[in-house]
Amino acid sequence: MDDNKKKQMSHAAEVSKKYKKIIQWADRQKPETADAVVWTQGDRYDRGYKTLSLFRRGLAKRIVLTGNNVLVGEKAAPDTDNITLKEMEMWLQKHGVPKNKIITDSRSFNTAEQAQNSIALAKKNGWNKLLLVASFYHQPRVFLSFLKSAEEQKWKGRLINQSTAINWEMIPGGRKRSARIIAIEEIKKIKKYNLENFLNKAIILFNIL
Repeated sequence: MDDNKKKQMSHAAEVSKKYKKIIQWADRQKPETADAVVWTQGDRYDRGYKTLSLFRRGLAKRIVLTGNNVLVGEKAAPDTDNITLKEMEMWLQKHGVPKNKIITDSRSFNTAEQAQNSIALAKKNGWNKLLLVASFYHQPRVFLSFLKSAEEQKWKGRLINQSTAINWEMIPGGRKRSARIIAIEEIKKIKKYNLENFLNKAIILFNIL
């Protein structure tokens, strides 16, 4: 094996190690009173139960749904079967969340846009704290994307991770592969979407050991 290949493998292993550290750190974060709970679209209703629990506990007065109504059904990404934002909204209302407590961002077609639009909304409304709800294997990329958008938009608020917990071997809602297999793709996407710098920043800034 040549030196370049060894360096690539060593770097990939280091990114993977940091990714796992953020998963563990995010899982330990305690919920706090915030301005809004952000339910990031994906994995059908898996993330809804955590969102609903936080709202019912009075930890936020509103819920932000972020995603789109286009990449669902036949137009969804491979190996996914997403629900629409309308279905997410109706599910929340069915479980007792008033319609006027739900804010919907339907212009986000990926995690980066979910972060950009949610941070813009927070800045516009003078919000200082957001509870971020995503599946545990996706939480690092969500958190890093929100950190990046916060820096770009000069939003000085606080982000609190509230990930949904399932077994590594389970298949998330609307998926065809286990969480463990999807996590491998998530690690690759951290590099693909230029989030490695924010991964390193987060490790230092939040003293993630």
